[in-house]
Amino acid sequence: MAHPGSTTPRRLGAVVAVVLMATAGPAVLPAGAATGTGSLPVAAPAATADVTAPVLKPGDRVLGMGRTGFLSQDADDFTLRRWTRLADGAVTTVPYKPRIYLSHDSDIAVLQNGATTTLRDLATGTDLFSVPVDWDRYAGAVGSHLFVRADLSGHGPLHVYSPGTDGPVRRTVAGLPADASDPHTVAGAGGEALVSYLTGEGTTAVARHLAIVDLASAAVTSSRRVLAGGSIEERDYALSAGHVAWTEYESGVGTSVVVLDRSTQKVQRFPMPGSGRLLIGLVGDWVTYSRPGGLLAEEAGPLIPLTARSLTGTTTRKLLDHTVSGFGTAGDAHGFVGGTVAGGEGLYRVAPGTDGVPTATRLAATGEPTQVTLLRQDVPTAVDLDRTGGKLPMSWELSRTNVNMWVTLRNTRTGESITEYVEQPAPSKDPQPSRFDWNGTLNWQGTPNFWTSASPGPYTWEIRASPLNHVGPTLKASGSFTVTRKTGAHDYDSDGSPDVLARDESGNLWLQDVHHGPGWKYTNQNPESLVGGGWQAYDRIEAAGNVAGAAAPEIVARDRSGVLWLYQGTGNGKAPFATRTRIGGGWQAYTLLTGGSDLTGDGRPDLVATDGSGRLWLYRSTGSATEPFAARRLIGSGGWQTYDRITATGNLAGAAHGDLVARDRAGVLWLYLGKGDGTFAARTRVGGGWQRYDDLIGSGDVDRDGKPDLYAPDVNDAIPSPFLYRGTGAWQGPFRPGEGVDLVQDSVRFDLFA
Repeated sequence: MAHPGSTTPRRLGAVVAVVLMATAGPAVLPAGAATGTGSLPVAAPAATADVTAPVLKPGDRVLGMGRTGFLSQDADDFTLRRWTRLADGAVTTVPYKPRIYLSHDSDIAVLQNGATTTLRDLATGTDLFSVPVDWDRYAGAVGSHLFVRADLSGHGPLHVYSPGTDGPVRRTVAGLPADASDPHTVAGAGGEALVSYLTGEGTTAVARHLAIVDLASAAVTSSRRVLAGGSIEERDYALSAGHVAWTEYESGVGTSVVVLDRSTQKVQRFPMPGSGRLLIGLVGDWVTYSRPGGLLAEEAGPLIPLTARSLTGTTTRKLLDHTVSGFGTAGDAHGFVGGTVAGGEGLYRVAPGTDGVPTATRLAATGEPTQVTLLRQDVPTAVDLDRTGGKLPMSWELSRTNVNMWVTLRNTRTGESITEYVEQPAPSKDPQPSRFDWNGTLNWQGTPNFWTSASPGPYTWEIRASPLNHVGPTLKASGSFTVTRKTGAHDYDSDGSPDVLARDESGNLWLQDVHHGPGWKYTNQNPESLVGGGWQAYDRIEAAGNVAGAAAPEIVARDRSGVLWLYQGTGNGKAPFATRTRIGGGWQAYTLLTGGSDLTGDGRPDLVATDGSGRLWLYRSTGSATEPFAARRLIGSGGWQTYDRITATGNLAGAAHGDLVARDRAGVLWLYLGKGDGTFAARTRVGGGWQRYDDLIGSGDVDRDGKPDLYAPDVNDAIPSPFLYRGTGAWQGPFRPGEGVDLVQDSVRFDLFA
């Protein structure tokens, strides 16, 4: 018998009291009632002038949406459940029960505690009834109606409890077959429940069915056999007055969304790419579908957005950029947790617009963005690369890490930059930053696969994070920082690494950047960069170190009339030298020149020269650009004519003074340790075979190990083959075995290295 307050549903066909077998032709589900039982009064909004919009904490789980509010579980405390009223955002805490569900198509919660199940109207805060039913027999709820299996096995009758005058009224659902098992409600709307159940025994004989149960009469009004494939977690269902929708999985075919028009009995099947769970909904003459979890997907997919498809045509509309969960709600609508780039994350209602086309309206927001955003960054505003070993750790915390992320670092003074891929952290419950450890290198003059050390100055950083799932636009963010580092010997572009100067046969002077990256086992030499022409005027060009306090190391050049000129360094690799300053004449008396070592202990590099008589002269640096050297002083009375090369190397042996190496005409290299007063200790033999090199250059610390090195080019070969001799810091054996320098060079013949 009908429970009090029930109404008789409208019939659009004969009642189907038994299961329609597949052999009897296609089964149909007649359209259900337009009105139904169990309707709940809408609670009046609280009388307050300060109306607060509903909100959700980030991470809160929405358990269901009813007619006037939604039920959620706290992200940090799973025992805390809240009922949030949509009208004004008022929140009511729901007492903790081990299990809580929201009944379909209502504001009624199902509270289960041990062997007792209670239905509570969350809109009014009143309990409708309690029955001695534990969760093993619970089969779902629609409105104020509780469905219960007769026994724990899942077989036997399906009962429904409904409110009555003297307490809950129990009825047995009529029309289910005798062998029906595992019944449970999967959707509800308009006074009807959609029930799923199985028939048959064994793995091959089991069949799955859907039945519509009229809540007023507790009787099946129609049923239909559907595919039984897929797990229960992969299935979804929707019910409306005009349609029934469900998902089916068929091995080898995949998942399909199936929609039955209850008036015409027409079935439409929409195959979906791939397999896995789909969220579906019915909104007027449209079906909606989406694969949940797409916000964190590692690749794009057509099912990540919530899409509405017309059931009367082929038109589709994107409603949300992604979904997390979905549930039926009152009226011709459906609820989804998800987000859009424009509206952010939250709870959305999808309902027909004025033209009947579904639209999504956000009801409650979490405050989280849907698109990838930068939450925080940790990039120091300044870094001394000498103190950090050439490294700068950086990190950026993004709202999600399923992105392809690149960072570009740019020296705004020189224009040199580098773009590197930033690895993303493994997925984690707690946000983890995306880390990038910059090794202090840039692309040399913007050329890919050529590297140079970063010179000091102002820098910018820019990150670009493109979502792998194509949800939202590419994130772009930027900032700035400043780099400081000391300028090294032969470091004409102020990047801390030495450079080589080379003059071609046409008189053009070129700068070649030498780079030994952090942790590298080899040294690169970048292609030549033009300094300028007219340098054929000089017969000698020598590195002098920073003798006059310029921004970078300086050079001296002797013209063919014997006048010596000073070129102060600018630190700009594209224009490394300022206008020359005349030092003085008479320098044609010297056969060899070298500079760059502090031989007098005053912190400034000095210049030494040998004359035709074999004497060695010291020119102490003054620090003045107009008169850079003091009067010469004899520091070697003879014998220096035996050498065809002398090179100031800096402090080779670990003392506080600069040293000198000299090559005799037999190719033997000798070490002269500086005493700090402009003189040297007795020479020490380094070794023979050095005649193969055209020049010897005291390059400074190429490999950044704190010990000066020696660069030895051979430009007389058809293909130049420079070698680097890395310093050991020991006077007994000041150099390691030579290592080839990797360089790219055209067939330009150079006649001088400095």
